[in-house]
Amino acid sequence: MRSFIFTVWVHVGKTAQATIAGLEELAGKQFATAEQGGRYVVSASVQGKSFTYELPAGSSSVEFAEACREAWRMINIGGTSGAEMTDAQLRTYLLDVDGQVTNTTVASFNQSNGYGY
Repeated sequence: MRSFIFTVWVHVGKTAQATIAGLEELAGKQFATAEQGGRYVVSASVQGKSFTYELPAGSSSVEFAEACREAWRMINIGGTSGAEMTDAQLRTYLLDVDGQVTNTTVASFNQSNGYGY
């Protein structure tokens, strides 16, 4: 979710209000999906600018609309005491300062008793 919100946030001007407006614009079905080289992409005009986003494998326009709604919801209630995020709170969320999200593979090794288990 963070990477999707980040994509919109960068595109629309890096403010919470602009991100909410951009998500609402996207969710208003003002987008098209197309297959390009085996991947599905969403193309739209957001705040007068061209916007393209690659959908995760197996996703459709329905899942994209739901991602817009969930991102919009997160920004609207993710601030202090369930309020709308401020610009600073949204930036902190996107920076993931607490390291809540990782794409790093973590390996673990268990002691073996020599029998393979």
